[in-house]
Amino acid sequence: MNDFLDYSKIIEEFIALFDNLIPIEQEKLDAAVKNQITFIEDCMHKEQAAVLQLRGLEQKRENEQKRLGMEGYTFRQIIEHAPEDASALLSPLFNQLADRVRTFRSVSDSAKDIIEVNLHVIQSALASEGPGKDTYSASGRKEDNNNKNHFTSRSV
Repeated sequence: MNDFLDYSKIIEEFIALFDNLIPIEQEKLDAAVKNQITFIEDCMHKEQAAVLQLRGLEQKRENEQKRLGMEGYTFRQIIEHAPEDASALLSPLFNQLADRVRTFRSVSDSAKDIIEVNLHVIQSALASEGPGKDTYSASGRKEDNNNKNHFTSRSV
């Protein structure tokens, strides 16, 4: 059991990291829905810092699994091969972590979908306008082509 205490602390650190990441991802989703690009950028900077933390935790986890003689094992395999008291400690932690990861992925996928839709809308708008379709007045102001009478208009 004592051998697995350090490992359980690492899993708790993963859970805490995802507890911090989920609200950031939710903020990014909300910003994407509202087209608030600067908020999205802020969230992405926070995510980048979290990714560095995640990499560090992943290295700690791998090293600890190696020390336990369970290098390359999945969480399920660790629970199966660990002593009963260690399995009782780790099982709820693995379930919590799996829940946090599922929640994070769900919010993240939603944010990604919204951002992709927004990009598609922008690309479509740019494609429909096309280059050279704008007209300008003699003073250099852009003119609204929708309300301008064309020379073929019968009312002229």
